[in-house]
Formats: sequence, structure tokens, C-alpha cells
Amino acid sequence: MIGERLKKLRNAKKLTISSAAEIFGVASRTYSSYEAEEREPNLTMLCKFADYYGVTTDYLLGRESDETLELSKEFNMTALEKYITEEFLKLEKNMRDDLMEFMQKSVKNIMNESSD
Repeated sequence: MIGERLKKLRNAKKLTISSAAEIFGVASRTYSSYEAEEREPNLTMLCKFADYYGVTTDYLLGRESDETLELSKEFNMTALEKYITEEFLKLEKNMRDDLMEFMQKSVKNIMNESSD
């Protein structure tokens, strides 16, 4: 998972493996082995990747989806909000639709009550 995400992030920044390796202070072969998942980065390197690429370590580790990452960046979400969003996205579509309908009705009811 880490390798796929590192490669995706590196390509998004239009970096070569050599240039990414230079940025992170490792040999090209070392960086390449992270992307190929032949080697796992230590905690310090994982944090460097997250900081440079502007993602969370959870994202790099596969504990956060691409969709949640985009939403969290766009809306500057808290950890709880990210967790709720991630759990929501795991639901089947019909369940998400039902939940959204319930929430919309609830908000509408609250708005009506507060305007009375």
C-alpha cells in the first residue's frame, strides 16, 4: 500500500525516483525499493513523506482512502470528522442514501423548530 501511494504522490509532483530520493536524502535504489514494497520506511522517513507530500501517515499506510484525503484537505477536517467520513464511505450506497435522507430530514426539522 505504501509503495503504491508513494508512487502516485511522486508522479503527481512530476518527480523522478532520483529527484525524490535526493529530496528525502536516500539513495535512488532505496526510494525505489519503498515504491516496489521491497522495503518499508522507518517512522522518521514515513513522517518526512507525509510532510513533503501533504498527506497523513494514515493515508500512506492505507488507513485513509483517497476520497477521505481529498475531503479532509478541502474541508480541513478534524480526526473525528475524518473517522466519521471514512466509516460513512464504507457503507453500501443504499445505506448511505438512507442515512443522508435521515440527516436532511432531521436538519430540516430542527430548522423549522428554531424558526417557530
